Amino acid sequence: MSAEKLPQRLRERLNVLFKGVIALNKVNLGNSLVYNRVSGAVYRQLLAPANARLSEDEAVDLAVELTTKENLPRILDEYDQCLQKREEQARKQRRGIVNNKIPQDLPNREQVVEDTLAMLDKFPCARSITGICKLVQLRIENGHVDINETDHMYTE
Repeated sequence: MSAEKLPQRLRERLNVLFKGVIALNKVNLGNSLVYNRVSGAVYRQLLAPANARLSEDEAVDLAVELTTKENLPRILDEYDQCLQKREEQARKQRRGIVNNKIPQDLPNREQVVEDTLAMLDKFPCARSITGICKLVQLRIENGHVDINETDHMYTE
């Protein structure tokens, strides 16, 4: 779910809140307290099915409650764990795609798989299965040699 599912007016109101929360808590919580992390943690809560029917004012009230000194560390930790799970799933998916695309009978297959995964890290915007498959195929066609990021920056 994304923040775009929330009305623009609500997002504008929350934007002011997020900036204030960061300004008030930056000293205590350090440089890891950035806009995307705070907004992501709050949006994650607001977009939960249990909060689907909240009015705009109720959603703002909930966001204020979530960002209090007592609750903020908890929701940030939950958000970080969620992101970590997503990243782990993405890594497993990339590994599965690479394992399926690289021929089983390749003499140095394990090294080619690892090198291909390392190459994919150079393309952080390639997240779709199609995009990852294209990049792996391009590397295969290039003799299992990394492809140039500049030439394929916009590969989906």
